[in-house]
Amino acid sequence: MSFEELRLKGNEAFKAKKYEDAIDCYTKAIDMSPESEVAAALYSNRAACWQNMGNAANALKDAESCILLKPSWLKGYYRKGSALESMQRYDEALEAFQRASKLEPESEEISDKLQRLVFILRGRNEKATPEGCRTSDEARRIGNSMFSAGNFEKAMLFYSRAIELSPDGNGELANYYANRAACHQQTRNYNLVIRDCDKALEIDSTHVKALMRRAIAYEGLEEWTKALNDYNQANSLFPGMAAVSQGVLRCRRALMR
Repeated sequence: MSFEELRLKGNEAFKAKKYEDAIDCYTKAIDMSPESEVAAALYSNRAACWQNMGNAANALKDAESCILLKPSWLKGYYRKGSALESMQRYDEALEAFQRASKLEPESEEISDKLQRLVFILRGRNEKATPEGCRTSDEARRIGNSMFSAGNFEKAMLFYSRAIELSPDGNGELANYYANRAACHQQTRNYNLVIRDCDKALEIDSTHVKALMRRAIAYEGLEEWTKALNDYNQANSLFPGMAAVSQGVLRCRRALMR
């Protein structure tokens, strides 16, 4: 059978809720052209089959394959969010549906998903404690939820827990310090912002968010030369960022007074 014949047969099986037959057809079609953009739709369809069969892990794998082939398509993120929600990985599900929402802001279905997940996460966050987190990633995700909700003091505690739980060589450690620095920035504790950004930059000297946050902290302390140095370094890494250009201009004006 041709690719198109397999695709159509798979669609018919899906409509008839014969998910195993649909998976078989989609798999054979994907094998004919696994890296093509048209395969993205088949990965999405196969993910829906797995989801309906209660196999969220396989649904997630296919959703990620769909996104890899067609990153600007809504369906991949929707399938990913649905799979993650089934796995009770609610923070990640929220991120996936947020990506989907950016691609189709008017979708009521996605909006309903987002509202449901926000409600679930709010309830979880009210009960969560840093000590209850068993992995650095779990602590980070709860910290992100707290930060998004404007609860910067609690977010700070969860980022601290993420740092504490990070194994040696964890590539995310610089991000945890930068995230905690963002909390200190919101509470205008500029010396602590600088301390955490220093830590992040010791781990990753190209961490542009740490450079930007440290520059803003130096501005808050009116240490204009240090702020300008950080903005210039950020500009050398990522030329043309509007926030960097504006920061450079502010610092130069301050130094001319």
